[in-house]
Amino acid sequence: MGIDIHMFIVKNGEYLKKNIYTGRNSDWFSNLQMEGWDNEYDYFPIWGGFPDDMPKEHPSIEELQKNCYYGFFHIKVEDYINWFNEYKPHIDAGWVSTYDKWRIENKNYIPERLSHILDKDDNPADMHFIEVEKKYDNSKWLHDYLIENSIPMDAYIVYYFDR
Repeated sequence: MGIDIHMFIVKNGEYLKKNIYTGRNSDWFSNLQMEGWDNEYDYFPIWGGFPDDMPKEHPSIEELQKNCYYGFFHIKVEDYINWFNEYKPHIDAGWVSTYDKWRIENKNYIPERLSHILDKDDNPADMHFIEVEKKYDNSKWLHDYLIENSIPMDAYIVYYFDR
């Protein structure tokens, strides 16, 4: 069974945007709950619960919990953008072979994981240290969404999950 995210943008007791992310991404969802593997999220400035100015018509956390919702968090848009620009969670760097480097540059190949150290069996003459966008991190999508939609810096991103 998959996990769904419910993500809203709110300000002054009003929804600015509802249900902005409709996909599923267990890696990103884990990071958003501070339970993932990516170190950049150790510095993610989120708060538990809902912001004080949540729309009145939105169900309470207690009501949502009765229906198997969990992981209630919020973050100010300004804090998200500052965190994203400082920590660049969507980017990774590591070692790849000459062939994989060519695939990345010419075939839009995105490796699942990069090796951060050379293995004893690697041929150093065939290895390249490169930077790539992570395949399963949607932090850039959210950053771009906020900018492209001119979301106010003092608004809040609110999200939670269900099973």
